[in-house]
Amino acid sequence: MTEPQTITAQLPPIYSFPPLYTCQPNALIRQQQLDTWCELILEFAKTNKAWCMSQEGTIVTNSEQASSIPSIFVNEQIQRSAAAPFIEEIWSKMLQSEKAIRSSKSTYIILWKSLDSWSSLILQWCESSGKLNQVITLYELTEGDETLDWEFHGMDIELCEKCLLKLCDRGRATMLKDQGKVMGVKIV
Repeated sequence: MTEPQTITAQLPPIYSFPPLYTCQPNALIRQQQLDTWCELILEFAKTNKAWCMSQEGTIVTNSEQASSIPSIFVNEQIQRSAAAPFIEEIWSKMLQSEKAIRSSKSTYIILWKSLDSWSSLILQWCESSGKLNQVITLYELTEGDETLDWEFHGMDIELCEKCLLKLCDRGRATMLKDQGKVMGVKIV
């Protein structure tokens, strides 16, 4: 992951534009502002390979703990931060545009690719690695050595399950569960 002091360098110059952090009263300007925030969040998440973010805008790791990278909604360099009600509006826009999925009350899964795109990438890996018609554990899929060079390596388990459900919907996969918990998948 990137060092905390370089968050401003990771994002386009608009991130350092002070009015971005204040909810704009004009409806048209506000929509553009919300779209800009959505793009910034997606870029930030992709750059840091962050699958989940907290309501406050910090990266959440698999252990459900926020990372050392500061909140995207706080720009120390220009001493600006977005207010909580505005942050809620940004997350609502992310959910509405299907760029995020609420994981818990205060955590969001970030979709810098659509669920269909991720599921297609997982299917492509299975086809190219000869894993079709074999049982694959979720750990093997998200953390295994064979997926190291694939963009979905390290994917949040909840997101992985949602992607695999897309493959099930297409008739390309069967989920294997133990006591209601997904343990693996067979992709055909």
